[in-house]
Amino acid sequence: MHILVVDDDSNALRIIAAMLRRWNYEVTVARNGLEAWEILRQGRIRLVISDWMMPGLTGPDLCRRVRAAEFSNYIYLILLTGRNDRTSLVQGMDAGADDFMVKPVYREELRVRVRAGERILRLEEELEERNHRLDQANRTLSEAYTTIRRDLESAAVMQKALLPPPLRLPAITVDWLFQPSSFVAGDIFDYFVTGDGGLLSFYQLDVAGHGVPAALLSFTLSRLLSQGSEEKRLSRQETGLGKEAIPQRVVGELNRRFQSDIDPLPYFTMIYGNLDLHSGQVNLTLAGHPQPIWLSRASRQTKLMGGSGFPVGMFPEIGYEITTFELAPGDRLFLYSDGVTECDNVAGELFSELRLRQLLEETADLPVSAVTERVGQALRAWKGDDNHQDDITLLVLEREPQP
Repeated sequence: MHILVVDDDSNALRIIAAMLRRWNYEVTVARNGLEAWEILRQGRIRLVISDWMMPGLTGPDLCRRVRAAEFSNYIYLILLTGRNDRTSLVQGMDAGADDFMVKPVYREELRVRVRAGERILRLEEELEERNHRLDQANRTLSEAYTTIRRDLESAAVMQKALLPPPLRLPAITVDWLFQPSSFVAGDIFDYFVTGDGGLLSFYQLDVAGHGVPAALLSFTLSRLLSQGSEEKRLSRQETGLGKEAIPQRVVGELNRRFQSDIDPLPYFTMIYGNLDLHSGQVNLTLAGHPQPIWLSRASRQTKLMGGSGFPVGMFPEIGYEITTFELAPGDRLFLYSDGVTECDNVAGELFSELRLRQLLEETADLPVSAVTERVGQALRAWKGDDNHQDDITLLVLEREPQP
């Protein structure tokens, strides 16, 4: 510790300096305030012991000048005075002094007051070092966040590239709404024509959780189910596998393959189905996913279809059911994730299945592309913004109306 002692009394200056050197402090002396100020400007001193009354620049004046300056480190100031009154104490502290000693200076009092100042300066150094490390950590985190954000944005672009374009065929129209809750989503869906062009297979799934872990599993499932790969594999294994049994077998096989001992369990809900493009027959299997909504063109009324079933990946030895019904020309089938019905407003009220069904009935005469847009607008108005807490997915299949 380097200490500056300032006093116009040479005897007092010599005595204080001698005691400090005996305690192994490095000591510099100054005989007045102006000389002390020039020494302080060199930036090596951390602790000053200064007399009050000095020619040119008094002790309090020196304190005020130090506090007004922008030194890189804090300077601890102890004022010495022959006056022992409260007014002097207040004046000294107001000038910027940290401590106050009355002359004559006693050895032990000087020792403990210098040590107190030393402790405070050491704490200031430690705090500065911690702040420096914190700044470094913040910079590192900021750089990491920028990298992660850039990677997530790239992943989101890749994920959206996996989504199929809206489909327009003579027998069927398919459109969708997709709004991930973060950069990447746990929701995924697809549809593709199979069976020599006479069958439209489709699925929608929702991986539990959000963000990167959910998105990684949805990527894996998307690749596995791409363009009917799993259907074709099962058909090779089971000759004569009928279209009615395909959804049940695909979901059952996924449940067998995606069992895990990881905690929390990486499970997902899904609907897998197919639509005969000639007859309008729909076969589908639900695994813990919200029940799809069937809109009758003739009655303009909606109906929930299918059962429930357990999510895929929860229990290894469970069976899944098939639901079969027929879409008449002009009928629509809506598949959606629970992010739609569980979208909440500022009051915490859910959008609900009832509101969704009412909206779908009200828009029965609109084209399916307009319906998905209206649903997106309704959810935005309900939530108040696009910052959804869960992924929003709506898939619409409409059998071509009769002319």
